[in-house]
Amino acid sequence: MRHLIRPTIAIAGALGAIFAPPWVPLICMGFLAFRYPAWEVLFLGLMMDFLWLPALPHAFPLFTAAAFVLAWGLEPLRKEFIFP
Repeated sequence: MRHLIRPTIAIAGALGAIFAPPWVPLICMGFLAFRYPAWEVLFLGLMMDFLWLPALPHAFPLFTAAAFVLAWGLEPLRKEFIFP
């Protein structure tokens, strides 16, 4: 059961990117990046930007930037507390 948590959160984030408000995949991205060395975070950020940027004409890819910050910014914290 424990090995199903990561794919479940990644799928919830992907479905949240399509059907939920933008904060739902952001929470999934944060949890994945804090708990696992997850490259799914970058995929979710890119997916959110591809879905939401066409609605904004001159926007910055905010979710992709947040994904990079989460994936690489939380790595030292994750190594220190989760995986010693």
